[in-house]
Amino acid sequence: MIVINSRFLTQPVTGVQRFAIELAKELRRANSEIVFLTPKNIIHNDVANELGAKVLGRTTGHLWEQVELYAYVRMKKALLISLCNTGPLFFKNQIVAIHDISYKICPEWFSKRFVFFYNLLIPQLLKVSKAIVTVSNTSKKELIEKLNVPEEKITVVYNALAPVFQKKELEKKFSGKIPIDCHYILSVSSHHPRKNFNRLVNAFKGIEKDDLKLYIIGNVNKDFKLDKKYTSKNIIYLENIADEELVYYYKFAKLFVFPSLYEGFGIPIIEALSQNTKICVSDIPVFREICGENVTYFDPLDENDIKNKILKSLDNYELFSYNLSRFSWEDGAIKVLKLIKENQS
Repeated sequence: MIVINSRFLTQPVTGVQRFAIELAKELRRANSEIVFLTPKNIIHNDVANELGAKVLGRTTGHLWEQVELYAYVRMKKALLISLCNTGPLFFKNQIVAIHDISYKICPEWFSKRFVFFYNLLIPQLLKVSKAIVTVSNTSKKELIEKLNVPEEKITVVYNALAPVFQKKELEKKFSGKIPIDCHYILSVSSHHPRKNFNRLVNAFKGIEKDDLKLYIIGNVNKDFKLDKKYTSKNIIYLENIADEELVYYYKFAKLFVFPSLYEGFGIPIIEALSQNTKICVSDIPVFREICGENVTYFDPLDENDIKNKILKSLDNYELFSYNLSRFSWEDGAIKVLKLIKENQS
């Protein structure tokens, strides 16, 4: 019996949940006998229906994962696939996806409670699991060097594009809010200290272009406090933008900027590339891995360099061609299915 830990159906979508949702869909198409188990507090009902997910137990969150899911898969002697950094701590017949180890690289970005919990959780999962999946060679290297995971235990499965970003011709259905006639820079990510929006905003304020706007799209979380000094009439923050509209924000942007200090992957980059949008990003290892020489890089700690590289990118009319074929959910599912075959009892 193969079980997918589908707790992601109860969580708001970030890159981690995107990975789980799209990969789960591919796994469902490839093997109809896979069972998807979820807590009762589902928020992605359409996805749950598509997967044929089954509600298990009465609890939710970590308690559900550590008690009710654990008891079920142990009783059934199932192979468990956990795709979102967490899983039952003491269940050995498990394949787990660890997207990054940001809690260890820069613990100051998180609460002490969060860091303490993940310092217990992640090493234990890495130890007991039969195989580890991660989303980039950069993350793989960190798992080997920082947490002593054997290289042969790790498989890299890249993130890829949601279906709406793969359409050759987009449906011309979008709300009047999308600034199709506006000159704007776009950044897309959930709000978190490592996303480095504060420096981006300060750099943008140094650009003397009254007709240029900065759109920052992403849901705010408790670790990010928006100070009034990071707002102005030309800086627009948006939340809860559906993919069907988000694709147009990418398409009409003059430039996409991603100033993160640390990432395991960086899905917004390939989303922007899919719409042939010019890109300006932090010079960090994982972005070099994803983008190669097809983008403009800046020092994410230097606001002046961010500003200058944005200006340089805006004045550069050369568009790079980029092959996104290596980022495929289907290929990712093939890798996971191979791991399943190798680790089934």
